[in-house]
Amino acid sequence: MSDDVITHCPYCALDCGMKLTVDRGRVTGQAKWKASPLSGGGLCTKGITAWEQVHHADRLVDPLVRRDGVLTPVGWDEALDVAAEGLTRIRDAHGPAANAVLGGGSLTNEKAYLVGKFARLALRTPHIDPNGRLCMTSAGAAAVRAFGVDRAMTPLEHLPDADVVVVVGANLPDAYPLLMPLIAKARRKGTRFVVVDPRGSKLIKGDDVHLAVRPGADTALAAGLLREVAVRGGVDWPFVRARTSGVDAVLDAVEPWDLERTALAAGVGLDDLARAAERIATARNGMILHARGIEQQVNGTEAVLGWINIALARGWAGRRGCGIMPMTGQRNGQGGREHGQRCDQLPGYRSIDDPADRAVVAERWGVAPEDLPGRGKTYVEILHAAEAGEVRGAVVISANPAVSAPRSARIRRALERLEHLVVIDPFMSETARYADVVLPGTTFAEEDGTITTTEGRVVRVDQAVPPVAVRGDLDVIRGLARRLGVRHHFDFHTGREVFEELKALSAGGTADYSGMDYDRIRDDGGIFWPAPPDRPEGTPVLHVDRFGHPDGLARFHVVTPSSPHVLPDAAHPLVLTTGRHRDHYLSGNQTRRIPAQLAKAPEPVLEVHPATAAAEGLDPDRPVVLTSRHGSVSLTWTTNPDLRADTLFVAWHWEGINDLTDDALDPISGIAGVKHTPVAVSQVPSADQVPSDGASRTPAAAGATPR
Repeated sequence: MSDDVITHCPYCALDCGMKLTVDRGRVTGQAKWKASPLSGGGLCTKGITAWEQVHHADRLVDPLVRRDGVLTPVGWDEALDVAAEGLTRIRDAHGPAANAVLGGGSLTNEKAYLVGKFARLALRTPHIDPNGRLCMTSAGAAAVRAFGVDRAMTPLEHLPDADVVVVVGANLPDAYPLLMPLIAKARRKGTRFVVVDPRGSKLIKGDDVHLAVRPGADTALAAGLLREVAVRGGVDWPFVRARTSGVDAVLDAVEPWDLERTALAAGVGLDDLARAAERIATARNGMILHARGIEQQVNGTEAVLGWINIALARGWAGRRGCGIMPMTGQRNGQGGREHGQRCDQLPGYRSIDDPADRAVVAERWGVAPEDLPGRGKTYVEILHAAEAGEVRGAVVISANPAVSAPRSARIRRALERLEHLVVIDPFMSETARYADVVLPGTTFAEEDGTITTTEGRVVRVDQAVPPVAVRGDLDVIRGLARRLGVRHHFDFHTGREVFEELKALSAGGTADYSGMDYDRIRDDGGIFWPAPPDRPEGTPVLHVDRFGHPDGLARFHVVTPSSPHVLPDAAHPLVLTTGRHRDHYLSGNQTRRIPAQLAKAPEPVLEVHPATAAAEGLDPDRPVVLTSRHGSVSLTWTTNPDLRADTLFVAWHWEGINDLTDDALDPISGIAGVKHTPVAVSQVPSADQVPSDGASRTPAAAGATPR
């Protein structure tokens, strides 16, 4: 007898619903859940096979402790003892800030909340940050500055109500496949599209305006479009005067950016630029969907603010078919940045620097405000501090920085230098190979709790099967907390129990969940925050009457167009930009183990414009070497005529790709500028010089590391 358990896909932040089929304690397949919000039961290729990870042969089922250089299976009690003893030893010898925690955007809200609480109350360290720092922080920083709230403005199901949709730096067919039926519906209703991306995609159709922007020129493009919108009479002055501040300074700042100057700086056609401006200036309702393309740059926050200025000038806020929509990458990238998992944040999207916010959280946790650590280092800064010997111990959960962090060869050196590394993961990831203790983690089918979609819709995940490794992640956190002397702060056994504390603590915060009912989350198809007690049904559309700042006004921001911090030169004349492949997810730690996904994309493939390939004399039957200032990789390659000739593209789901990228950070958001890497491409002299996996370096064998 089999049963179906309702949950949500573990990959992107559309969080498509599914039913897991369970037979005698094992997940044996998935079925369509037609009542799933947004997706209606549809799944992409990754979602269809996601269940295969649950009982995969590669699953870690026993904890591992390093003995004589080898990770060796041990019992849970011994592993937790060793993990806690190492963290305690470092704290006692070097102070609490010598330990750090790296979390993940795939954790449930409940686990993200506990990880932040664990860092601050159990380890007493300020250094806690999620891998979402590499994804969404430019979007979040810009939204908070402009609107006072970091959340998508309206449900994605309102797309067909827009007259124009502007997609900026987002390959929707690959990264969010289940949006495509909604895109098709919008087209049938007459919605027009403007797509800003140096690389073409299946999203672009005949009448669309495609602005193949030069990588790193996004601030100039936004400035020029805003000026042209104003010239064409497209500023919604009643909205702007009543509901915003700062517009005059912004319009003065963009005045020098006429169409000719903008087209030259952004590398786009003058006619295409004018057509895009006309569509934006004349559309009553408009939505702007933006993702990593403009965010993962050293000026990513300013790039997002440039597009927010356009949306505010057009009055695109507070009603159906309007709004700025940051497209979150990880399944809980939104919730994962709301509940205290970031170095600058406390639960409820409260600020760790605000004395009033600190007092609220301290009172509800039963500690003194001065006992809460202050602002810590961001994700990449933590890893750099490990390289420098300032951070000596770390707990990594649901993250794989050895593959996903920028300039990853440097990151691997940092992991190597740590005196004590504890990794919690369902699989032996590339990062886990550097660990002193590996604690088996749970997959999406072995947990219960909530996640928050890219729209700000809180949905529920239900446990389908017991943890394969016996202990679930809540149990692991509780076990570590007990050994660190603070079990009373972590005595939870279910996600629902944690949710009740989380929602109570969120009351009065920006991300207010306090009026949500755990059962109603499922019954109502999710609830959009904020949902205070007097509005338990939630808030699907934000900013109807006022924005999140105390005066209720949105803020325009002057953005001075700027160039990337490192430009191409004679030695590195091309620009590499990275992104996602439809059939893989993040570092590939899950999807590269699933046969169907691996068969579709067994290795990274470099995309080169045909003219560039001809100019470089590349042989289509032989691999190439891609070289940046930081490293080299050998790759197979293919031509892509829809790519800019000065730009190369490769998906980053494999170890070695991020060896090429730079680790300079946006000074506001702390995000790394991985979308713009100057490189050179050359032919590999002979095929037998290339590793069989197509990469320049082979991941270490399971159980061994360079330690």
